[in-house]
Amino acid sequence: MKALATLIMWMVYLGSLGFLGQTLELGPWVILMAFVLMIPLILINLAMWEAFHGTEKQSSSEKVSSQASSLEKRKRDRLDAVLRDLSDEQLAALKTRLSEPNFEDEVHYMLGDDGELLTKR
Repeated sequence: MKALATLIMWMVYLGSLGFLGQTLELGPWVILMAFVLMIPLILINLAMWEAFHGTEKQSSSEKVSSQASSLEKRKRDRLDAVLRDLSDEQLAALKTRLSEPNFEDEVHYMLGDDGELLTKR
């Protein structure tokens, strides 16, 4: 169906170009008119054949990946800000606590991805 519509559009274009070229007696100006009328026809054909949709699919997948990387970057920035605010003694205590072998067994509270305090059951 698209092929038939494309064929009809180009035939109408060529017919109207020949008709207008003869009736208006434009002479060499008909070449300029041909290019000016061809631009919208090409754009319509590209849109009809969905040539522009490939970039939208790529951009939507790029949006998802950029949102994920943005979320990770915000998490890292928040963590960096918290770590910068700790004193040397607090950093040493945190390092000691994290290096303990049974650290995860002793965790009773933790933060979720949205910042909500979760209890371990």
